[in-house]
Amino acid sequence: MLQAIRDRVTGIVAVFILGLLAIPFLFFGLESYIRAVPQDAVARVGDDEISVSEFQTSFARYRAQLRQQLGDEYDEIATNQPIARREHLDSMIDQLLLRQHAESLGLTIAPSTLIEVIRELPAFQVDGQFNREIYQQRLRAAGQSPRRFERELAEDLLLRSVPGALSASALVTDAEIDRFLKVQKETRRVELVEIPVSDFRDQVEVSEDDIEAYFAEHQGDFMTTERVTIQYVELDGRELAADLELDEAELERRYEAAQARYMTAERRLASHILLTTGEERSDAEARAEIAALRERVLEGEDFAELAATYSDDPGSSAEGGDLGWIEPGDMVEPFEEALYALDQDEISAPVQSPFGWHMIHLREIRPPEGMSFEEARDEILAEYREQQADEIYFELSERLVDLVFADPTTLEPVAADLGLEIRTTGPFSRFGADEGIGSRREIIEAAFSDLVLLDRNVSDPIELDRNRLVAIKLAEHFPSQPRELAEVKDDIRERLIRERSSELARKAAGSLIEELAAVEPEQRAELIAELIAEKAEGHGWSHERHEAVSRRDFQLGGSFLLELFRLPTPPPDSSGEWHITPKGGNWAVVLLEEVIPGDPAAAEEAERRSARQQLRFQQMAYDVSGLLEWLREETRIRVVEERL
Repeated sequence: MLQAIRDRVTGIVAVFILGLLAIPFLFFGLESYIRAVPQDAVARVGDDEISVSEFQTSFARYRAQLRQQLGDEYDEIATNQPIARREHLDSMIDQLLLRQHAESLGLTIAPSTLIEVIRELPAFQVDGQFNREIYQQRLRAAGQSPRRFERELAEDLLLRSVPGALSASALVTDAEIDRFLKVQKETRRVELVEIPVSDFRDQVEVSEDDIEAYFAEHQGDFMTTERVTIQYVELDGRELAADLELDEAELERRYEAAQARYMTAERRLASHILLTTGEERSDAEARAEIAALRERVLEGEDFAELAATYSDDPGSSAEGGDLGWIEPGDMVEPFEEALYALDQDEISAPVQSPFGWHMIHLREIRPPEGMSFEEARDEILAEYREQQADEIYFELSERLVDLVFADPTTLEPVAADLGLEIRTTGPFSRFGADEGIGSRREIIEAAFSDLVLLDRNVSDPIELDRNRLVAIKLAEHFPSQPRELAEVKDDIRERLIRERSSELARKAAGSLIEELAAVEPEQRAELIAELIAEKAEGHGWSHERHEAVSRRDFQLGGSFLLELFRLPTPPPDSSGEWHITPKGGNWAVVLLEEVIPGDPAAAEEAERRSARQQLRFQQMAYDVSGLLEWLREETRIRVVEERL
């Protein structure tokens, strides 16, 4: 057939047909090529991209926040499922769409606004005031630079500006607030009888045939949990240099070389009087004056008073010349040499420095403090071992990676080459083991990955902690499978008893309503209450009457309140309507007699402000949702699912 087509489609006909075929490729194929998502991007939104690294960083930060918020309830596996990753990407796309929209409207964040926001953040304040040093320290601790933080904060403020603008334009009328308060402050007059399911357990019989039939119909509910055991080798840097030693001479040499770490320098508490030189005072005059002042001190005059009167040092003269504690390197060389040549309480001869002429008073000497060699010895040895462990670990970890990729089918070569033991875990599921290596998220994900579980290969090396590398291989797979009937027999019996008891309780509720409804209309007002009380007392059921149940009467049970306020308003001329509703695992026969709307006029001003704010938030949420829906329709969005 193809040959026949080729024989006939020749000459001008062939050119015409090929021209027609080329047109769609010209307009669509070329555009597809130009607009293709780049290799390092997980999505393209209009002209902007979300890179793989950007997505991974954002997703990791999101999971860390969840981990902190949920604590023990946090599920590492569930939060890393494809659906969770896609939901997070969608939120990033929404943020990018809002930012693009804000930029298209010409919205920007002024530098002054950014500065004001940063200054108001409590994390960067000391005693209620912004502190630049704290600001920089906190950012360094978080692994961020000020420029990056300020850029991200500006983007966040820009994103908020769009919903903020929508919120500012949302109008809430007094009539809307009145309607809202009528619903929120609504009360209901009810009478109810609660029928416990447990009262009917003794009436239920469950046969062996019932259990077998239920097991056959619901076998998917009774499956074992999929589990695996794994083999693994572990390269732990902490163990690599644990036995290394250094002789005493080398330890002492290292102590001397790093003595500044272990010993504080000798510190000296000093005061001085400084006389500067210049147009008003020559060098000779300054030296003569400082010598004269020295004589006055030696004769008994107070050094601090003379410093306050004559010293030209604006930083210390008001403090009587006090310079505080001085360490080597704090002062200029001539001053420091003179200071460290003095004995305690001694007054120096005139000392010349680039600042002028000084007279120095050494008030106190604080000798070096810290760790002696004997005290620092173990720390020096530990640091040496850690340093050597780093070097050995780096070399062996590279070797481990090479060995795994050279033969990913077994751990034997890795263990033999590096002298590592192949260990085996106990069985664990996708939720992880209670303890040990099988409880680590990284191990669980690797163990149930296609590479390990399906291909039966060695995993890529997994870094658990600093200088701790693990490679794993599947040892045994225990797939999920139906459990034996004998294992779940008691569970099925209990489930059937609960279901059938509940159904009997519901039927009893229906029978009670039928009996109450059979009362003649003209007798209903007199007999209903009496009949309800009689039935409830006869069966030992709870009987309650509430004149005004509000939406906040949570003592009745939150789920029951939801059901109660979903019931339709009874007709105006009736004495109420009967309903059956669930209540805390039991069933309730409810007589809804009247629905009393809330009175907006009785609401306090604070309640009206709160209602207005809630309605504005609701309106803003609707508006933002509508805006995002429109932006998604108007913007070309392409997602590469396999890169998530």
